Amino acid sequence: MTQKNRIADLFQKYFDRTDTAEERNELMLLISETDSDKDLSALIEDLYISYKPQQSPFIEDQRDKILQNILSGIDGAERKKAVNKIYFKTRWFKYSVAASLLILMTISGYLFTHRHTADTQNVKADFRPGSNKATLTLSDGSTINLDDVHNGKLASEDNMEVNKPKDGEISYHAAVGSNTASGTRSNINNIKTPRGGQYHVILSDGSKVWLNSASSISFPATFTGKERKVKINGEVYFEIAKNKAKPFIIQSGNQLVEVLGTHFNINSYDDEPDIKTTLLEGAVKILQLNTGFTALLKPGQLAINKSSGPILVKKADLEQAVAWKNGLFQVNDVSLETIMRQASRWYDVDVVYQGKIPERKFSGKIKRNVNASEFLQMLAFFNVHFSIEGRTIIVKN
Repeated sequence: MTQKNRIADLFQKYFDRTDTAEERNELMLLISETDSDKDLSALIEDLYISYKPQQSPFIEDQRDKILQNILSGIDGAERKKAVNKIYFKTRWFKYSVAASLLILMTISGYLFTHRHTADTQNVKADFRPGSNKATLTLSDGSTINLDDVHNGKLASEDNMEVNKPKDGEISYHAAVGSNTASGTRSNINNIKTPRGGQYHVILSDGSKVWLNSASSISFPATFTGKERKVKINGEVYFEIAKNKAKPFIIQSGNQLVEVLGTHFNINSYDDEPDIKTTLLEGAVKILQLNTGFTALLKPGQLAINKSSGPILVKKADLEQAVAWKNGLFQVNDVSLETIMRQASRWYDVDVVYQGKIPERKFSGKIKRNVNASEFLQMLAFFNVHFSIEGRTIIVKN
């Protein structure tokens, strides 16, 4: 049987929902190995037009419009849009499958409404994505729910005005006529995001901080002394204002990060096995507090702190490290557990596993503003099954 005929046969089984997991993997592999986008486009068009399901999920004009959008996107702007849809793959396939894989994933996305009920094991509930939510605790212990208050001045804190210039952001600025040098060292503020929350903070020195879901930062309203020190938990991205005379120190778990002015991301969730620091710009020095081990990062490098033993430094996947800040889920050859931990924080849900956890690795990306159902449906394409009870996603093997 020729490759073309085999693809046609596997496509037919896929559309009829009679394919096995092995046949679906074979289809993916054959498409990834196809040299000509033009030939593949013609084949898919013929198969798609000639296929007549018993209950088509689209009326004819919708069906034709969808197909034309897919085919026109092979070498044009639609391909870029397609990249914004999720497309997970197993580790056995090439990461850059180019237009051929994107065409298949786009078709799968549209046709999924016709078959997702069986594939997702009765996933009927849905969860909205996270949003700008956080709580600010001032030095006197009073708290402000930042997603409830109006924009404008929120408080005065040790010669500083705390303002909410827009939704999802607060900033610290010196009050008119104040002397910031007279601030105290006990003026600690804390900002905490819940699961399903994120927030942006501009500190009094001009440093910019982005908090991912279930994260927190403790910091002085006014930086005094010879250093600028903060403590974090969870995942935080920093753009540090340069000040050679006053280094910026970040404590996260058992590590200290010292910087002068730079851009970097720290992932230090309690439920993650390691603390990961990814450097995009500048230089940082990392100290492991319990052992004294140190590491110096250069741009493009990742430090993995396993809490014991030397700090591992390797080349970083920069896009993956800061994808959350840019409004994306993005993973590259990671486990299902890692993916579901991210989903748990962003959608504010619990995740449990029934049976053996799938050992496959996944890569792909999806915008973070989609509901959980779309996230789960595209995972289900790769034979990962789910059910939902309350706010718990059950992964079934």
